[in-house]
Amino acid sequence: MLAAKGQVQKTPASQEHAKLEEHIRKLNQIGIALSSEQDLNKLLETIVQEARSFTHADGGSLYIIEKGRLNFTVAQTQSLAERDGKKEPFKSFYLPLTKESIAGYVAITGELLNLQDVYTIPPTVEFRINKKFDVQNDYRSKSMLVVPMKDHGGNIIGVLQLINSLDENGQVVSFKREYEGLVLSLSSQAAVAIRNVTLIAEIKNLFKSLVRYSAKAIDARSPQTAGHSGRVAKYSVRLAKAVNLVSRGRLAKVSFTSNEIEELRMAGWLHDIGKIGVRERVLEKDAKLTENQMNCIRERFEAIKRSIQHHFLTRQIETLLVSQKRLGSMERYDQQCREAAREVEEDLHFIESINIPGVLTEEAQKRIKRIAEKSYKNFAGQNCFYLTPEEYEHLSVVKGNLTASEYKEIQEHVLHTLSILEKIPFTQDLANIPRHAAAHHEYLNGSGYPLGLQGDEISIQARILCIADIFDALSAPDRPYKKAMSIAETVKVLRAEVHAGKLDHDLVELFIRKRLYSRHGLEDDDE
Repeated sequence: MLAAKGQVQKTPASQEHAKLEEHIRKLNQIGIALSSEQDLNKLLETIVQEARSFTHADGGSLYIIEKGRLNFTVAQTQSLAERDGKKEPFKSFYLPLTKESIAGYVAITGELLNLQDVYTIPPTVEFRINKKFDVQNDYRSKSMLVVPMKDHGGNIIGVLQLINSLDENGQVVSFKREYEGLVLSLSSQAAVAIRNVTLIAEIKNLFKSLVRYSAKAIDARSPQTAGHSGRVAKYSVRLAKAVNLVSRGRLAKVSFTSNEIEELRMAGWLHDIGKIGVRERVLEKDAKLTENQMNCIRERFEAIKRSIQHHFLTRQIETLLVSQKRLGSMERYDQQCREAAREVEEDLHFIESINIPGVLTEEAQKRIKRIAEKSYKNFAGQNCFYLTPEEYEHLSVVKGNLTASEYKEIQEHVLHTLSILEKIPFTQDLANIPRHAAAHHEYLNGSGYPLGLQGDEISIQARILCIADIFDALSAPDRPYKKAMSIAETVKVLRAEVHAGKLDHDLVELFIRKRLYSRHGLEDDDE
């Protein structure tokens, strides 16, 4: 037949060449798609879907070799989905890795199988078709193309199984021989993609484990803060997920991607990593003075009492040497000695009473100052004060139990956090961890630290971390410097901080309204 004027007649050879080029082009497109997918489940579904499309297969399955077994991970059957009008979710399960099943035979031998009719497999081969699926679904498996999935090292990691190739009329036909090499190429690309995704997932899991155990180790330096970082991470993720569900108001315009939520989770775990640079005696401080320091004061005050007794005993002896008849003076000296000793004991009791964290009243401040200014003579005749400058500095702390220098040291843990995290080569999807984590003590009104950021200078992730950190610090039952607040009391504090212009009103109210503070599930590392 002559071609029409201006047209070039296509020979069978040129048609085959064009078809091959189209197959190669499609294969390249599939390879690009597979290499860009990072979700393993989506990747496996895509592999089967593309292989079915490529070969006009009605059904397809994918098996992954795991610990000497076949994990049946994907099953697709187009005609059943169309017939039933819905797609039932497939639940993966394990099969024994033996040559008795078709997939098992291919997985073990590495052979490609192109079967015209699986119901007519001769008895001389080792594998058999399992008709259970067909019976349960009123289906007829016939032609089947089964190929091993080999990675770049030639290792078989799974099996791709295609069922019932369809012609243009929808009739089941054998899989064309030309499909074999192409599907083998596709399965190899798929195997490499699966290996890469699995490797990336393993690296991410390793990183997460290192982050968690590093944070736990730092928290564990002080028994009073154990578990804090994990709880902050979980509260933060809960609040971020709740924000994604808001449909009205300012927060409705905010949406966190899955990567951003994971980034926030890691920032929560790492927000206090800078405490590694804080001295343990400051980190674990549960009183103004340590027990050793208090014992030194107790011994000193006991020496002061003995000094007083020595002083009055000396005066009594001197009086007796002058006149043995001055008994009234003796009694007066005894009384003065007892009163002076009692005053020392009362001063010691007062010091012990204010050594615990709390608020020092103005009257108490004046009294500790008077005690510190008192002096006595030691047995060497030297004039000494009741308290050392360091002891007075610690005991005169008005609120809490940290001196100004110690509080500054605690505050600097945020700078340590920033310094440490900035040196970690985070991937692009985790690049904001240092910025979020280092701003968890910044307040909207600029009164926070370490940089005094305010308003929009503070990311919404950092605002979330700040709320979670404050809530856990107030409600946790394991802090050394205070008793745990009830939920009601903690909620009042959060709202008071909102009123003071420190915290984000909408985030705090969402946190409270949705009861995201529930401690249920906080011990689950995967939350």
